This record gives sequence, C-alpha cells and structure tokens, in this order.
Amino acid sequence: MNSQRKIGAVLSYFNIVLKNIVNFLYTPFLLRYVGQGDYGLFQMTNSVMISLSLLSMGFSSAYVKFYISYKVKKDQEKINKLNALFLLLFLTISFIALIIGGGLIANINLFFGASLSSRELRLTKYLMVVMVLSIAITFISSVFDSNITVNEQFAFQQSRQLIQTLLVPVICIPLVLLGVGVLSIVLTQFIVTLIFLIINVNYCIRKLEMSFNFNKLPIGLLKSLTAFSFFIFLNQMVDIVNNNSPNFILGMFKGARLVATFAIANQIKNMFFMLSTSLSSIFVPQINILVNKDEGKDELTNLMIKVGRIQSAILFCVVGGFISIGRYFVLIWAGKENLDAYLLVIVMVLPSIIPLSQNVGIEIQRAMNKHIFRSIVYSIFAVINIIVTIIGIKYIGLMGAALGYVISILLANGILMNWYYQVKMNLNMKKYWRMTTGILIPFFVATGVSLLIGNIIEVNSLVKFIIVGLIYLIIYSIIYLKFIATDYERNLIRPLKK
Repeated sequence: MNSQRKIGAVLSYFNIVLKNIVNFLYTPFLLRYVGQGDYGLFQMTNSVMISLSLLSMGFSSAYVKFYISYKVKKDQEKINKLNALFLLLFLTISFIALIIGGGLIANINLFFGASLSSRELRLTKYLMVVMVLSIAITFISSVFDSNITVNEQFAFQQSRQLIQTLLVPVICIPLVLLGVGVLSIVLTQFIVTLIFLIINVNYCIRKLEMSFNFNKLPIGLLKSLTAFSFFIFLNQMVDIVNNNSPNFILGMFKGARLVATFAIANQIKNMFFMLSTSLSSIFVPQINILVNKDEGKDELTNLMIKVGRIQSAILFCVVGGFISIGRYFVLIWAGKENLDAYLLVIVMVLPSIIPLSQNVGIEIQRAMNKHIFRSIVYSIFAVINIIVTIIGIKYIGLMGAALGYVISILLANGILMNWYYQVKMNLNMKKYWRMTTGILIPFFVATGVSLLIGNIIEVNSLVKFIIVGLIYLIIYSIIYLKFIATDYERNLIRPLKK
C-alpha cells in the first residue's frame, strides 16, 4: 500500500470516527431544537431530492476507467479532451437537475398533499429549493472530485472531508439558534458544497495541473461512456431505492414522525457503509491499473480477500458492539421515541455485511466492464424491494420498512453476486469465503459474552455502557489478533501501538 493509500486509509477511518462523534452530538441537538416532526420532514424531503443524483448515471466511474486507460498509454492530449468532455457533460446534467427539481417543487401537493399539513407542505417546498441548488453544484464538482481520486490524492481528499465534517455543525447550529429552523440544515449543505467546489477546482488546476482541451472533443466517446455508465446508473438507482424508498413510503402512509425514527436507523446503518466504502474507494485506481495491465485473476482475488478481511473484521467488530450496547446508545442519543431504531439497525446491517465486505468486487466488475449482470439483478430486486416495503409498512408498520431491503440484500448480494464472481468473473470465491468466515468467531464469542453480562448488569448508565463496551472490545480484539488475524493485518495495527 503506497503512502497516499496508507494516509488516506488512516484519515478515512479517523474521519468516520469524527463524523459519528459530531453526529452523536449534532442529531440530538437538531431533534430538540428543530423537532421530531420537522426533522422527519427534512429526511423525507431529502429522500425524494436525492433521487436527482441518479442523473450522474455513473459517469464518475467511467471517468476513472477511461482516464487510467489513457494514463497507462501516457496520452496526455486524450486526458485533456476527456476532462473537457466531462466538464461539459456535468454542466449539462446540473442544468437538467435544476429543471427536474423545479418540476418536483411545482408538484409537491401531488406527492405529500394527503399526509402533510399546509405548513408542512410550504416548508417542504423551501427545503426542496435549497436542496436542488446544492445538488446542481455537486454535479459540477463531480469531475474535479473524480480527478482527485484518479490521481490518488487521498490525503487531500480525506483532509477536506474532515474539515467538511467540522464545518457543518459550526455553520448550522448558529442558524438553528437564530430561529431559522430545519432550513438551517439545507442552507448549511448549500454553503459547504459551494465552498468545497471552489477548493476542489483550485486544487485540481493549481496542484494537479488539470487541463482542458475543448478543441475537437471526442463526441464519439460519449457512446462508449454511456454504454459503460448506463448500468452503473442502474446500480445507483437501486442503491437509492433500497436506502431511501422506505422514508418516502413511510411519509406517504404513516407521516413524518415514523420517518424520523427510520432516518435515525438509516443514519447509523450508513455509518457501517462508510466503514466499508472508505477503504475500498482507495483501491479504485489500483484495480483499474491491474485490469488494464491484465495482471490476472489471482491477484484480483487476493486483493479482494485482503481488503474483504479487513472490512469484515471492522464491520463485525462495530456491529457486535452495537448489538451489545446499542440500545442504550439509541436511547440517550435519539430519545425513547426512537428506540425502535435499535432493532431496525441490527436487522438491516447484519445481511449488509456480505456486500459491504465485497465492495472491491464491485470495482473489479466496473474495471473489467462486467457490471451489467449486477445492474440487471439489482434492478429486478429494487422492484421487489418496493413491493415488499409497501406491504410491510401497511401490515407491520415501522419494522416492515426494512423487510424488502433485507430480502434484496440476502438474495441479490448474498447469493447471485457471489455466484457471478465465481462462475462468470473467475474470481475464486470459495477461497474468499474460506479466508474470511473465521472472522465470525470473535464476533459471536464477544457479542454472546457481552449480551450475557448485559442481562446480569442492565446497561442503564454511562458507566455500565463504557464497562460492557470495553469488555466486548477486549474480548473481540484478543480473539481476533491472537487466533484470526493474518501477519499482514497484524502489521497494519503494530504502527498504531507504538
């Protein structure tokens, strides 16, 4: 792992820790000063507006693939034309987002008129206006973000995210205290997005010497880009459906308060996603280089195993800790009215560990241009997810909102994708599972012991929360490091112990 990847990996996990500390303090503040109803309204609105991100259609991944193929050939002129083509492409997407967003805002009554009051509908419209502007700016920034990634500038990338994490509450909290209300959240998002667009542009042009050549643009390349990106677009659509449709459906059938509880669970669930994607994203350039140089399937399998083991160890460690002491965490963090989020998180996260520990496989698919099957399978299960979620919410309520998601993850990710990796991509998934399943041992032992202790000593105070949490962590760490970890994994930890 080169120095940029090492620094980026360390900073990414530090960023996750910091982000969750900030959220731990920030979310209860918002729930108290903004209110359960308005916070749920924001989450519901955000679930609708985030669908606009689908307009990117996976072009960022296409940029990485084509940039590296030109870089391997040392063709700077094609890189400059690619930069220009992508800048124009994302400017166009940004404009389209403004038009579609305007249409959604104009028809707000059609979506939520039956479940929201006139005051809530008016507030939702204001929220949407600011969100649309933020999304439009995000699209413009995409090409510069991709350039930073493809040049493996992970130290800058993660440092920027650290600053962004700190900047959000610094701007939002004063606005809330001044009486701006829930609009403070989206105004903060807009301000921060604009600031970091300027920073990204400056860094790419000055530091990375990013150049644009608008003469004789390779318009014909758009056909290849679209063919490659379309199926990534389907993947993104499925991710958005899986992660956001329950909020939207809950808002339609049950109102904003249950949306707030589900949003709390989603927020904790997304922490696990960050733990996974932060590491796998660092290897995207390396995977594309390996594929372009045709290094062979064994090396790709070994990379998938190496990263997958680290991801599994971290994910199982965190989810086991949450199972052990998470109920009290949700209680003091989000309040008794959101306590159902504890079970929701466990139900959604446990099956998610399968795809989260295999995120490198997704990047290998894209680099090999073999992501079509995944997109088709996920699209089918997205429809199944929506149907099951509607039925689940109607007859079971809040817990039913997770039912479609769990079924989709287990069948699509757990079974079909592993079959595809093995049979169609010639990755040795039998070896993968043989090398990774041992990580379940410290998870089961440490979680089981902690739950037994929790039954004897009820976790109802901060002292007991810390004690049981430390017992869990010590048991997990000893079993993992002594019996399960490879020499490579122990060497990664040793510098942190000095």
